[in-house]
Formats: sequence, C-alpha cells, structure tokens
Amino acid sequence: MLRSEPKKVPLGLIVISVVMFFAAVAIDFFWLVRFVGKAFPPTIPVDPAVYNAMAAPDIILSAFLYVGAFGLIKLKKYGFMASLVAMGMWLFDSLFILGITKSLTLNIVVLSLFFAFFTIVYLWIKKELFWGQTCIT
Repeated sequence: MLRSEPKKVPLGLIVISVVMFFAAVAIDFFWLVRFVGKAFPPTIPVDPAVYNAMAAPDIILSAFLYVGAFGLIKLKKYGFMASLVAMGMWLFDSLFILGITKSLTLNIVVLSLFFAFFTIVYLWIKKELFWGQTCIT
C-alpha cells in the first residue's frame, strides 16, 4: 500500500502562524485585563467610548487569528480563508489607529501594516498549497 508523503509546511507559513498566534494571545490578554479593571494606560488620544468600541472587533479578530494560524499549519482551506479575513481586519484596525494618531514614524502600527500586507501577498502566492492547481488566479 502506498502512503502519501505529508505536505511540508513552508517556513513562511510557520512564521506567519506564530506571529498570528501571539498577536491573538496579546489581544486576548489586553482585553481580559481591561475588562477585569486593571487597564493599561491609554496609548492613543481617543475618547474612551471609541476605545471601548474596539473590544468586540478585536475579540473577533483574535478568533480569526487562532483559526487561521492553526489552519495554515495544517495547510487547510479554512486556514487560508480565516487568515485572509484576519489580515483584512488587521489592516482596518491598523489604518484606523494610524488615522487617529497621524503618526508616520516607525512604530508598532507601521510594522503591523507591513505584516498584514506581507501576509496577504505571501498567502496569495502560496494559494496552490491550499486549493491545488485548480485555484482561481
């Protein structure tokens, strides 16, 4: 009986998955601490109502990051799709913060934008790993 060789996961997908996992953990930790009442000091000059309005989208983003990271490691289609949705949400979140702060210096927001763009492009280049040769180009 022939056994099929398992697909080898490219290093880029492993790195992306690890970053996504730890970003999701950081998001969860941030909001958990905030809900418990031990909030971090505000890092951006925003009305607290706007700041608190980001809790639900961030928690949803965290769920997509977990599912996407796991799915990428397993080379599953749901991982590909969840990762793209997460990166779209991450782009919106980063651009929203960049629009509020109006800071173009090299900070975490600019690095987050770079990661999101890089991940989207890299996943699109590697889409055959998830969809096979019949994928739409």
